[in-house]
Amino acid sequence: MTELLAGIARAHVTPPVGMLMSGYASRKTGAMGIHDELCAVALYLTDDQIETALISADIIGIGREGTERVREACAAVSGVPGKNILIAFSHTHGGPQTDLRRTDSIDKLKNAYGTVLVHKIAGALSEAKFKAVPARVGYGRQDCSFAMNRREQTDEGNIVIGVNPDGPTMPFTDVIRIDRLEEREPLAVVFSYACHGTTMGGDNLLYTADYPGEAKRFVDRQFPTALSSFIAGCSGDINPYPRGQFEYVEQHGKQLGCAVVQAALDIEDMQEDARIAVARHEFQFQLGEQPSLDEAREKLARIQATADEEIAKAKEKAGDNPIDEGKALNWFTARMLRGTEALVKALESGQAELAIPGETQALAIGDCAIVGMPGEILVRIGMEVAERSPFPRTIAISHTNGAVGYVPTAEQVPLGGYEVERARASRYGIFIEPQSDQVLIDSALKSLQKCYDALHQ
Repeated sequence: MTELLAGIARAHVTPPVGMLMSGYASRKTGAMGIHDELCAVALYLTDDQIETALISADIIGIGREGTERVREACAAVSGVPGKNILIAFSHTHGGPQTDLRRTDSIDKLKNAYGTVLVHKIAGALSEAKFKAVPARVGYGRQDCSFAMNRREQTDEGNIVIGVNPDGPTMPFTDVIRIDRLEEREPLAVVFSYACHGTTMGGDNLLYTADYPGEAKRFVDRQFPTALSSFIAGCSGDINPYPRGQFEYVEQHGKQLGCAVVQAALDIEDMQEDARIAVARHEFQFQLGEQPSLDEAREKLARIQATADEEIAKAKEKAGDNPIDEGKALNWFTARMLRGTEALVKALESGQAELAIPGETQALAIGDCAIVGMPGEILVRIGMEVAERSPFPRTIAISHTNGAVGYVPTAEQVPLGGYEVERARASRYGIFIEPQSDQVLIDSALKSLQKCYDALHQ
């Protein structure tokens, strides 16, 4: 008989006040205070054959290189193979900018925080493994509906970030409850919800885990023997509603927390011999049409002219005061400028790589599977993965193992809007192809199938 062992631990990862915050380009100054603590939670699992871990943190996300850095640190201190570690983020827009690349940026505070963050996460996993005990596991689901599709079509036919009550959502929370086998008391409650961590807007300068943090605190109070862990569902086109005040953070958090607690309490089928499987699948998003070198140079000249104009306006507004030219640029201008500069250099050297690498990763616990996808994934992609999964219970999540940008569905690309025209995954300033949603879905399903086959061979 298989014996499932589980352990869970938490680390506080709130950065120093003053760091630049992530998620809204309109914020040009650092955080002014702390509303609530940011945390990282490490869940360790083994069935005596495979060791794996689920990391979740109240951070907007990290890149592919940062993912490998965290995995290496976790493996070094815990012994869990790095390839078996799934790293997920709540995608709160109330956290700091993070840069976990191996090459230091010019922001020394960001570098220092990144190093601390890596080792805090690794330490939490080491502690979780040390505390692992025999366990049993069960799965539940409960309705929860403050999430709202945000791709609103105006009277002119344009798509804007707004409120679309007729658009798709996943109006429920999926819950995995893990109990200590001997005491029959909760050890861990893992829950997912498909909604951006954006209750607070760009005018907020206080660190906050947003509604996921409030939901975790609520669940922890109801289950004092357990720690909870939030993993973000596919929510690239989903915002909380209403938004803009901390009272809504509390409202949404309690609403989600109540649903999680109800789902956890309703679970009756608890497996004591659940086996573990973990699998990854690597893929590539192909980019759109490659311009010639002359076309790329012309594009760079146009973007540089736009950047010069934005800087000139900022200087005029500042008068005799000095300005930070980097902060003066619109975020999209800065993004396209960096990308097109890189494109010109790559074409000049003949080394342009017109693809974006990524990976999906599945973690199965008995007949329930979590599958993680990189980037900000539109909700219908998560719905299709869950529907086509070989597992009867599948939790599709985003913001995992790297941040590639937005991945819209092919049907939404012609409609445009922020998720398509400005924030879609890109390299060299060239967006991924419209059919990239199927590339991601296929990769997720392959990861799930690998796990399913391992458990049924």
